[in-house]
Amino acid sequence: MRKLISSFLGLSLLFGSVTANAQTAKKIAPAETAKAAAPTNTIAPAESELLGLLPASDLIAVVDVGRVFNDLLPRLSNLSVGGLDKMAREIAEFTQQTGIEPAKVRGAVLGLNLSGLQANGVVIINGLELDNAKIEAAMKVFKAEYKTADYKGKTLYSLVSKVNAPAAGPLSVKTDETVLAALDGQKLVLGDASAVKQTIEIQSGGAKGGIAPTLLTALNETRSSALLRFALNIPADIKQGVADQGDLFKSVGAIKAVLGTFDISNDFSFALDTVLRTASQKDATELEDGLKGLVTLLKGIFGGNGDPKTDIFGPLFDQIKISSKLSDVSLSIGLPRSFLDQLTKKPAADEKKAEEKKP
Repeated sequence: MRKLISSFLGLSLLFGSVTANAQTAKKIAPAETAKAAAPTNTIAPAESELLGLLPASDLIAVVDVGRVFNDLLPRLSNLSVGGLDKMAREIAEFTQQTGIEPAKVRGAVLGLNLSGLQANGVVIINGLELDNAKIEAAMKVFKAEYKTADYKGKTLYSLVSKVNAPAAGPLSVKTDETVLAALDGQKLVLGDASAVKQTIEIQSGGAKGGIAPTLLTALNETRSSALLRFALNIPADIKQGVADQGDLFKSVGAIKAVLGTFDISNDFSFALDTVLRTASQKDATELEDGLKGLVTLLKGIFGGNGDPKTDIFGPLFDQIKISSKLSDVSLSIGLPRSFLDQLTKKPAADEKKAEEKKP
């Protein structure tokens, strides 16, 4: 069961955390912001079709999956950092044993509803030659426990075993009712049961797509060549919860939307570029000051206190660039490959123990 989730859900984890268009042979400029670099109409027709199938969501994202599997993944197999080489091998094994070829995926979108403290949503993948027989064969390969049910003429595969829910502070992603289904047109939907059913209803014409035009407009401002592009409307209860954490966080309540990109260069340097959109220049200035104060506070806590476990994060805060223009605040983080290597490097004591255990 865990292997099945690693292969199917592992795709979405790979989408969100390891992301670059095969045309980008050059290193990414870390300070490039989503809004400044965006041309008009960056959402391609195929992406627009997938986005139109998403149910109501507060967070939407588009992933350049072809770049992941055809450009990035082959190089991951030789990179023993954070288990990335193991993930690459598992996906290769999945392809060999099931006949399902992730490299044929033409696109993927994600939609998450953030109401309350438990998010739920779906990933829609386009380009897989799937039918029920192939899905069931994949289940058998990984000895997955599942139940089937029919909904609007589609077979739902409900995964029986529980999956540890990804979490960020008090917010978690709902995974106790994970369902997948093959849609028409070489599409696969995976996610929370209620959201999967809504997606099926939208595709069948029984319901309308749930993405707000403001979210699509924000996504359209992001850089089209990035591996991961996203747009977020922060729900009022989450903004209030953050603002209640203290004076440094009160300015967060002024954020109306967040948009941006996550990318990775050929040498595996990471770049996150975001725009935090407020209602006025005054709000943006206050937000900029608040964020800079927060970064200074965190740098004091995690850097330069003599603890090697926390001091390693000190240089991370030096990579954070914050500025404001009109009602927008730009926040970018560029992480060189050397920082990733340092972060995943085993302490000398652990390396010595590993050497002593060798025969």
